[in-house]
Amino acid sequence: MVQKKVLVAMSGGVDSSVAVRLLQDKGYQVAGATMKLLDGEAEELRIEKTRRVAKQLGIELYVFPAEEAFKKGVIEYFADEYINGRTPNPCIMCNQLFKFGLFLEKAEELGFDAIATGHYAKIIRDEKGIYRLLQSENVEKDQSYFLYGMTQRILSKVIFPLEDGDKEQVRRIAAEMGLENAGQKDSQDICFVKDCLYTDIIDKICEERGTQRRKGNFVDVDGNVLAQHSGIERYTIGQRKGVGVSLGAGKPLYVIEKRAGTAEVVMGDDSLLFKKELRVEDVSLVSGDCPEDDNAMQVEVKTRFNQKGLKAEIEYEPETRRARIIFEKPVRAVTPGQFAVFYRGNEVLGGGKILNS
Repeated sequence: MVQKKVLVAMSGGVDSSVAVRLLQDKGYQVAGATMKLLDGEAEELRIEKTRRVAKQLGIELYVFPAEEAFKKGVIEYFADEYINGRTPNPCIMCNQLFKFGLFLEKAEELGFDAIATGHYAKIIRDEKGIYRLLQSENVEKDQSYFLYGMTQRILSKVIFPLEDGDKEQVRRIAAEMGLENAGQKDSQDICFVKDCLYTDIIDKICEERGTQRRKGNFVDVDGNVLAQHSGIERYTIGQRKGVGVSLGAGKPLYVIEKRAGTAEVVMGDDSLLFKKELRVEDVSLVSGDCPEDDNAMQVEVKTRFNQKGLKAEIEYEPETRRARIIFEKPVRAVTPGQFAVFYRGNEVLGGGKILNS
């Protein structure tokens, strides 16, 4: 039997390192690869650490330069979303464009049969030959929310060795192997915002373009000016802390809406944050088709990572790849630019980008 050749996406972290060992133990022919996404010393140090880990594992490591593509596809997207009054999720874009986009292309060019990552999620193939994306049984580590855009072709080429794994077990395996990253903490930061404020990224992109962030006004729901702000990028839907705007005898106000056209931040009572419906665009369905004949799905929806699934009905429009989501109960602080991901039980059906109200 010919060994299946698998290229593992390695970051230098413990999850992807253990994923290599698990594949080796199953008899796969394994190599590693990492993408150079950023400029600077920190990125060079990360790549060098990844080389050392690959050497410990006894595998070849490829390095794919992707700085320009990453800047355009993720960093500029990040800045543009904020500039246009939305709140981005760069990790979802990175997964779609790079971890399961460019990375897979490079792997196929090199003759690999499949790619693997250290994600906590699960892929199965049903009796009809349809690939299904499932949540990890390790609910605390589950990353399926970020993967809703995976297609049937991508799922057929991907392996998640950790699947339902326990993080402490993963660390034990790494320690037994003597890997230097066995005790490394999980990164909670956006990779390109680790050493600065996210507004610094926006300012840098604006400077490169010869523009600048616009100042504007806080207004109430009737349009009355309450105060001035230094840029809508600094605020997100539902925010109260750090805004410094109140009405009357200290009555708290929350960010209800951001209007990029007029650079206004609309402030209002907490009750105005609850919505029964929302619309999403660029809908992607994992199976490629709507599960119901009438294009209406009874599902659970997450409008942000780590949120509990909320019961809803989705009316899908295949021609426009847009959908209307009607929740069973009103949902607080739905945020344009974030992503709504559709689940049925533990299966990911798909998702889309939340539109402005």
